[in-house]
Amino acid sequence: MSFDQLQLDPYFLAKIYTQPIIPGKSTPVAAEQKPLPKVKFLGENQKNIVLVIQNESGAYLNDELFNLLTNILNACKLGMQDVALVNIAGFPASPLTAWQQAVSMKQCVVFGISPASLGLEPLPAYQIHSAGGVQLLFSDPLELIAADKVLKGKLWNGLKQLFL
Repeated sequence: MSFDQLQLDPYFLAKIYTQPIIPGKSTPVAAEQKPLPKVKFLGENQKNIVLVIQNESGAYLNDELFNLLTNILNACKLGMQDVALVNIAGFPASPLTAWQQAVSMKQCVVFGISPASLGLEPLPAYQIHSAGGVQLLFSDPLELIAADKVLKGKLWNGLKQLFL
């Protein structure tokens, strides 16, 4: 087979040549933010409060962690009708702005997910932050909180600032 008969896939060529072949100015193409598909969540989101988890092994939470979460909500005088529990495992690396379009939110508690995963700069955990008109509270995963009394205390202090 000669090189004259060689045919390369355009996708393969684009991967090989990530830089322009011809020297000169190149204009970067703005990355278009794709909207998230219809997001399913647990709860009714009556108060526009979103609880974000990342659980690869299940739809939401196991019974033990769900009971912990409902106890936390009850302590904040909230119920599942007030919140939307969103599992982002199926939507890796989606920015906060995409989540805001997919699920109505004024306040958001993020369990075990780094701010960088939501397109935000590094933020300290258990402190209230504001981004895009949403009050955010980042915390450790519920699995760690369930086993550690100190983390429960930190979460409670952050939730009091956010809700009470």
